[in-house]
Parts: sequence; C-alpha cells; structure tokens
Amino acid sequence: MKSEIKFISAVAILTIIVVGAGLYISAKNGGQTGIPKPIIKPELLIKAGSPMIENGIASLTKDSSLSTSSVTIVEFADYACPACSVLQPEMEKLLKNNPTIKYVYRTIPIHAQSKEEAKLVYASIAQGKFKEYSSLVFKNQQEWSKTGVDYIPFFIKYAESLGMDVAKLKTDSANPAYAATIESDAKDAQGLSVYATPTVIFVGPKGSTYTQGAVQESELQKAVDSVK
Repeated sequence: MKSEIKFISAVAILTIIVVGAGLYISAKNGGQTGIPKPIIKPELLIKAGSPMIENGIASLTKDSSLSTSSVTIVEFADYACPACSVLQPEMEKLLKNNPTIKYVYRTIPIHAQSKEEAKLVYASIAQGKFKEYSSLVFKNQQEWSKTGVDYIPFFIKYAESLGMDVAKLKTDSANPAYAATIESDAKDAQGLSVYATPTVIFVGPKGSTYTQGAVQESELQKAVDSVK
C-alpha cells in the first residue's frame, strides 16, 4: 500500500511539472483543445531502425512488419519527459514478467535536444547496452534535463559506468540512420494522433488498446492481457 501511495504521489507531482513545462503536446481535435485519443494504424506503428527488446535482448527493428499472433508494445516517449521516467521502471517490470513480448521504443521530440539525446541512447544498441543505458538516462533525468544544463557530460558518465566505449558511442550516434528513424517516429506519431508522452500502444491477437501517462505495472499488464 505504501509503495502504491508513493507511486501515485510521484505521478501527481510529475504530471503538474509535465503540464506546466509544456511537455505534453496539445492539439486541436474537433474544435476543442486537448489530447486526442490515438488512432491505431498498424502500418504506422513500427518502422525499421527503432530500438526493440524481445526475450530480454535489444536490437533494431528490421522492417515495418507487425505480427498479431503475439503481443507487441510500442511506446512513444522522450528521455526528457518526467512522466516517461516514472513509467520506465514499471515498463521494465512488465517486460521482465512477460519476456516474449516485443517492445518497441519510439521518440517524440519534445525540446531542441531531444533528437541528439535519443541518438546517443539508440547508439548504445551496438554495444549491447541499450536496456541498461536507457534505464540510467531515465533514472537520472532530474540530474541532466534541467534548463541550461549540458546533458552530454552526464550521458558520457552513464556510459562509462556501464563500461561502454564512449568514443564509439559518439561516432555511432552520428549515423544518419538514427536521425532518420527519429524523424520517422515524429511523423508517424502525428499520423497516429499521438500527442502525449508517454503513449503506449498494445497490439495482439484480440485487438489493440493503449495507455497514456505514467501508470503502474498492473495497469500495463491489464492492457497486455486484454489483447492476448
């Protein structure tokens, strides 16, 4: 019970921060200002080059194919989004308990440095450290995402703590393929009417559903079970 109260309090505080900072993107929908519901279009959910975790192993998606014979989760997020950092450990619990689920991460850039930050994290896949590096970036978000703070020294520190080759990470992050992937993420998010981070879409044999904002692992599991 105490852990649930702590989680809810954190979400409430971060939601205020998120809305106040404008990290949730508002859009006109039917003449009213607000966050519209996602329109789930299978052809836009997955594109080649996105970070993917399946059976505990991180890799890059090879194409845009989406199988409905098993459960696929597609999360639209940003490393500087406070609500996304709250959701991250809950998502990690879900994936640990459901290792066969295919999880795909896509970026909705919410500020000027979002693309560069995502490129560095994406590049960690080449060193087999995406899960660990992504987790550290989210976990330490309050340290590096403050206005006027240079995030790069912090990202380097996290990479070094994982024993990564920092020079390789920087070189790999400059690969134009990562920039193209993130551009595609933003474009497809618009096509799906995804205007909030985090938005998580679940697709499986029984159909599709979604969650928005920071929710607990139990809510994520309900969404998974509903589409199994």
